[in-house]
Amino acid sequence: MSTPFVLPRVAYPSRRARPAPSRPRVAQPPADLRRPLPAWPVEALLWGFPVYWALGLSPFAPIGLAVIMSGLLIVRRGETLVPGMLPWLAFVLWVVPAALMLDSPLRLLGYGLRFANLVAIAVVLIYVVSAREQLTTRRVLAGLVAVWCTVVVGGYLGMLWPEVRLTTPVGMLLPGVLAGNEYVQDLVFPPFAEVQRPWGAPEPFNRPAAPFPYANSWGTALVLLTPLAIAGLRFFRSRGARRLVVVALVAAIVPALASSNRGMFLGLGVAVGYVVVRLAGRGQLKAMFAVVAGGGLVVGVLLYAGLLDSIATRQEYSDTTSGRASLYTETFTRTLESPLLGWGAPRPSLVHGISVGTQGHVWMVMFSYGFVGLALFLIFLWGATLRTWSVPDTARLWMHSCLVTASVLIFFYGLDTMQMLAVVLVAGLLLRERYSGARGST
Repeated sequence: MSTPFVLPRVAYPSRRARPAPSRPRVAQPPADLRRPLPAWPVEALLWGFPVYWALGLSPFAPIGLAVIMSGLLIVRRGETLVPGMLPWLAFVLWVVPAALMLDSPLRLLGYGLRFANLVAIAVVLIYVVSAREQLTTRRVLAGLVAVWCTVVVGGYLGMLWPEVRLTTPVGMLLPGVLAGNEYVQDLVFPPFAEVQRPWGAPEPFNRPAAPFPYANSWGTALVLLTPLAIAGLRFFRSRGARRLVVVALVAAIVPALASSNRGMFLGLGVAVGYVVVRLAGRGQLKAMFAVVAGGGLVVGVLLYAGLLDSIATRQEYSDTTSGRASLYTETFTRTLESPLLGWGAPRPSLVHGISVGTQGHVWMVMFSYGFVGLALFLIFLWGATLRTWSVPDTARLWMHSCLVTASVLIFFYGLDTMQMLAVVLVAGLLLRERYSGARGST
């Protein structure tokens, strides 16, 4: 029987199995890729500080630029939070209900301006931590050193023309009710110096204040920003920039002596002493002796120029130590009457001619926002200081000394918006390096 012939079966590709016609592939960016946040809003805030001051805009410029930063954070979805930031955000939120304790429209106005600046500082903190690609440590330090140079120049303005007040465009536009307020007047018609005429003094004490309303504010700014200028000597690449910092450091001695500000020199001593101790603990003896030699030279120049005599003369006719102690006692006692929310703003003293909740940032926060507000503020400042304790190099050690010095100064000096902004910027830079590994030195 013959076997039937069967044609071999041929497998044809089905339509479903046919490969689709090839198309050019377009590279798709990762889903989490975000456009980097620009550096210019923070740089405009810092480099533009002397312009804002001359225009009378210094109380409002951080608020306006913070609005721009908020928009960029929202549009680019680039916000980043690191440990140590939340206490400041919680502190700002706690300030909101403190408004319930206000008792007059003028106090409400002052509260509103302070609260708006606190929110602005919170936005700047988030922005600096988030914009690590463009907003490097060097760029932020350069802006802060520009503010410091403005403070040094302002010191000379106060020495040369102590009676002068700027007539700013903003001040001219304000209604008379606001412009007549003493505090508002100092902000929008800023004086070059605080001229003090205590009874019995042979001549007035002309203490530099520009670009701030008060002499103590000038001294606080010099204390907090001088360590950052020294840190800039390590960060700045330009030889001209480093020479400018050295010249400004020497030039700052003259207005510092004219201020006869005890707290300022105490703060500078804290900053230098802190760096010396930390360098010794790390075994960096060469750097330690260099700091000791430089500090000793400055102290010698100040003593030779009559620093002690200047301070003693002012204290002879204007001793505020005992008055401060009594004011602090009254501040604490009256805070016990509203311990949670405080009183929303400083109020006139029942004993002294100045307001309780002044003469120190701790007392202002405690009286205005209660013990809870004070605790949140201190948790942020001291927490950031402790979290960034292990800074890796000498330049960042000088930056860290700004936080350490601020922790001391707040007990007897207030912090204006720019001074508080400088502290928060330094905390933000060091925190982001600590937790995100962004060592932004370029």
